[in-house]
Amino acid sequence: MQKPIDKPLLALAMLVSAVLACTFQFGGTARTPVTPTWSLEILAPENNSLVLVGTTIMLAAVATDSSSGVARLDFSVDGVLIGSQVAPIRSGQTRFSAQQAWQPREPRGYLITVEAFRPDGSSIGEIGVAVQAIAAPTAQAALRNTVAPTQPLRTHTPTASPTFEIVGTPITLNTPTPSPSAAEVSLMTNAPRLRVTFDFLNVRARPTANSEQIGRLSRGDEALIIGRNAERTWWAIERGTLRGWVINNPEWIQVSGDTSTVPLATTLDALPTATPSPLPLGGVAPTSTIAGTADLIIVSATIVGGTPKINQTFNVLITVRNQGTVDAGSSLLEGVFQPENERSQLAVPPIAAGTSVTLPPLPVTLRTRGMNLIGTLSLDVKNEVAEGVNGEANNVFTLTYNVE
Repeated sequence: MQKPIDKPLLALAMLVSAVLACTFQFGGTARTPVTPTWSLEILAPENNSLVLVGTTIMLAAVATDSSSGVARLDFSVDGVLIGSQVAPIRSGQTRFSAQQAWQPREPRGYLITVEAFRPDGSSIGEIGVAVQAIAAPTAQAALRNTVAPTQPLRTHTPTASPTFEIVGTPITLNTPTPSPSAAEVSLMTNAPRLRVTFDFLNVRARPTANSEQIGRLSRGDEALIIGRNAERTWWAIERGTLRGWVINNPEWIQVSGDTSTVPLATTLDALPTATPSPLPLGGVAPTSTIAGTADLIIVSATIVGGTPKINQTFNVLITVRNQGTVDAGSSLLEGVFQPENERSQLAVPPIAAGTSVTLPPLPVTLRTRGMNLIGTLSLDVKNEVAEGVNGEANNVFTLTYNVE
């Protein structure tokens, strides 16, 4: 005969079961956060940077979406659309980068926004940066003391105080007739400036190593920094009557002061021609293009065998040229390949001046699929060849590919 169920005991058992159920549901291991499938970044300009009224600058952004792909980037200024850039693959691609030209028309703050869209027209996300456009009330925009406008510039005479003028991209200096001590730059305590730490440093008309040389600084010389290119790889400088561009290489210069508010100048526009300073005897400036160094460059790089496939080794055929005037010794080339930064190295034999060599195939194996990926090839990664600044600056070559 079955015993009757003890109701109080049954109620207690049900209560314990409920407590255990609640404990299991809420007290267990925390859920793994969901990894975002998209990203959006403005590459240029930098947030809170200074730009010049009337100067054309390039806005640049990159978006990724591993789920549906990126089909379009919209660029807007103060909420007004200024341009749409459509991805080459209309059905959407995992990574899409684009540029949009823009020119500020008046001196004030601007909000630049970029919005990314999927192929179905839905928004992936939006991001923005603020910039400040600078101009003077006169036709020539005067910029006095770009770092600390409220502090007076220190000069070598009691009455003369130099005024910096920026007209669009060209950066000029409106100064009184130089005194005998004008070769020394009038520098404010906190103003951004540079000091030459190499034997010589060329001053060029434009921010490129192939531009006309208009002067030269010597070891220990100091100059005021009055502008920069978008990548901050070149500084516009002023020293006495000499105005021009010098390469921003920590091996050749030492920078001091706050450079965060140095105004942007369009990369390819020339500075006003200054009277070239006499070149010192002996030595070669690090940005010099005259004879005396090797200069290795990658002429071409081609993926052999079509589109790479995951877990299958493919080859990259690379041609290297020594466009310098001195024979180059052996060196090492390294390739870094997205999406997981796989590395592959290849020995580069000695190359005579003015000749080219096609290297043995560089083997690469990738383990992840992707589209619009970038491979970066770098020459002389161990700095075994003396190329000078010009040669060192052109050692990188990139190629784009997909992985199936």
